[in-house]
Amino acid sequence: MRTFAAIVAGVAACAILAVASDASAYCRSTTCRSTSTKECATDENSCPTDGARLFWPTSCVSYAMNELGTQDLDPVDTRNIIRKTFQAWTEVPCPKGGNASMTFEERDPVSCKKSEYNKDAHNLNVVLFQDDDWKYRGIDGTLAKTSVTYNDETGEIYDADIEVNAANNTVTITDNQAKIEYDLQAILTHEVGHFIGIAHSAESSAVMFASYSPGSTSQRKLTPDDIDAVCAIYPPNNGVACNSTPRGGFSASCDAADKSGLCAVSAVGSADERKAGVGSLASLSFMGLGVLAAALSRRANRLRRRK
Repeated sequence: MRTFAAIVAGVAACAILAVASDASAYCRSTTCRSTSTKECATDENSCPTDGARLFWPTSCVSYAMNELGTQDLDPVDTRNIIRKTFQAWTEVPCPKGGNASMTFEERDPVSCKKSEYNKDAHNLNVVLFQDDDWKYRGIDGTLAKTSVTYNDETGEIYDADIEVNAANNTVTITDNQAKIEYDLQAILTHEVGHFIGIAHSAESSAVMFASYSPGSTSQRKLTPDDIDAVCAIYPPNNGVACNSTPRGGFSASCDAADKSGLCAVSAVGSADERKAGVGSLASLSFMGLGVLAAALSRRANRLRRRK
């Protein structure tokens, strides 16, 4: 029986989820997970050389924003920003010619406000905001978290969801430099990189670098290192067909019971505490886009750890 696992790319995963290009600093997320009894082998960029590399087995993926958006931002403007972040990774021109074979389909806003994967039911890839409570305790400064559910043997991604921590951080969508706090477009452009199977980069200028500087918008735009990453995973003319329907079919609601026992969101705890405990299914959480935050001023210029 094939095994499945869910991960959340993040700070703890910075040196855990990846395989790098020989010529670039980027890392790819993999199925290898270090435990108390086993360490994933890594290369000079601290990227694991063990495990299958994660990838979507399609050249197009659909996503949807939760219809509530966030209470502090206009929902139409928020949706436009989310669209821009996915567009940043769409058909990226590759250095050797052609465009990366990855596009995205935006669905209408959905009622589902939950990060989950249902093995035997409909699914969706959702972007949602946590306004009132960030339940992943001990990391209140985390800016966002991306949960990726994948086949533990092949690395095929089945589902991905993005959560933004608006409960502990003031996210903004303005271009007015004086009013930018934590730029939503920069944050989500980074998260979409995790969404498609890219881990953290050692290149400090890259979108996928593991730190975000409050007030910065530089991570809105892909750098050569980010481009190398997406072109390596989804090379031009790779012959992969487009199928934007989520695995198991699409549903705008997440009310259906998760018959598999596998949810991409787990409580923070030990690896044993995070196991789903159903057959060969497991759920592991690595928190992301974090900060040093509690002690930092929102307007500080220090770097914040990020997913």
